[in-house]
Amino acid sequence: MNVGPSAGNAVNPTAFRGTLGLALAMGMGRFFYTPVLPLMVAALHWSTTPGAWIATANYVGYFFGCLVIARGWVDPDRVTYRVALVASTLCLFAVPVSESLAWQGVVRTLAGVASGLIFVSITGHIPFVARRPLDSGVVYAGVGTGILISGAIVLAASSVLDWRGLWLVCAVISTVFTLIAWNWPLPARNEGDSQPAQTTPPHAQPTDTPVTPTRRRALASLTAGHFFQGAGYIIIGTYLVVLAEPVFGESAAASTWIVAGAATAVSPLIWSNVAARIGTRRGLALCYSLQVGGAVLAVFSTNPILLFVSAILFGGTFIGVVMMVIGVGTQMGISAAAAKLMTWYSLGQIAGPALVAIALSETIIGSFIAAAILLALGMGLTLFGALSGTTEK
Repeated sequence: MNVGPSAGNAVNPTAFRGTLGLALAMGMGRFFYTPVLPLMVAALHWSTTPGAWIATANYVGYFFGCLVIARGWVDPDRVTYRVALVASTLCLFAVPVSESLAWQGVVRTLAGVASGLIFVSITGHIPFVARRPLDSGVVYAGVGTGILISGAIVLAASSVLDWRGLWLVCAVISTVFTLIAWNWPLPARNEGDSQPAQTTPPHAQPTDTPVTPTRRRALASLTAGHFFQGAGYIIIGTYLVVLAEPVFGESAAASTWIVAGAATAVSPLIWSNVAARIGTRRGLALCYSLQVGGAVLAVFSTNPILLFVSAILFGGTFIGVVMMVIGVGTQMGISAAAAKLMTWYSLGQIAGPALVAIALSETIIGSFIAAAILLALGMGLTLFGALSGTTEK
């Protein structure tokens, strides 16, 4: 699809629509739960367990939303995308309706499905609308933009609104973003030139080369590593503000989420430049090392400065890891490597909160120790796969 000639340094309005689409689907539809969770725990007298199971339900929904498109059961067309935009916003409005855990679980599951549908619909079409390489980073920055906004809502309004009011504010902003993101260019339903979901442009798709035993083992190591990455990062992403609450207080703890969001927003541009300069494998090793270091630092973060550094390392690395792992999988020349990697990544996001709910519900520090261990395992397996399965160019 041709969206017009290059416009130099002018803002690409199509990319901006994608930015807001990912902001409402991911940063708000999925991750607004993180900064508002301490307020809900205090108001509803929850332990860590209910919050962990509700988070798990959301990640199950997200996995299902991605899966139905990956398996071809639903097409990432204009109708699917727009229905998901509306559903994501309606789910934000629905959260305050009832305190029932069953209600919360159902709503957050549906929100996860909508987020998955939006994410795949947008990212799968980036190669067809980007005027220049920068546009891809602009679109992916929507995740961090939404995270930043979600933290800002809680930090700015929690002194005058309870948790219900905060969800409604988020829903209103999501409504505005829905209107702007509405015309993200996708084929109409049953349109003949419908494009399948993909995460890289056609010229970058891997060729169908013979899969040697070495490459098969390397891909297995990458997928296992990406599973542990998903499990470890999502524990931090869900409970970072809860960890910060004793240091900052219930409301001000959201400032760590704002910092994480700002780091996430710029990270796609940073890590794409790093990988271009030093190579994908070296960039991946550096990014992963910083992420593991941030997780370890969080365990010992008893003052604001350390918590902010940990938030920066978390927000500034998790998208970078995903981008570069998919890049390594593509370099291997294995068909559908990206789809396999993201499937296991999504499964890890389900397993992480479930582990907290089952075994670590009484210790937030224990949850972060588990996250650091999971990320370290992910780093080891991922780098082994990258080193054994690719040749740096």
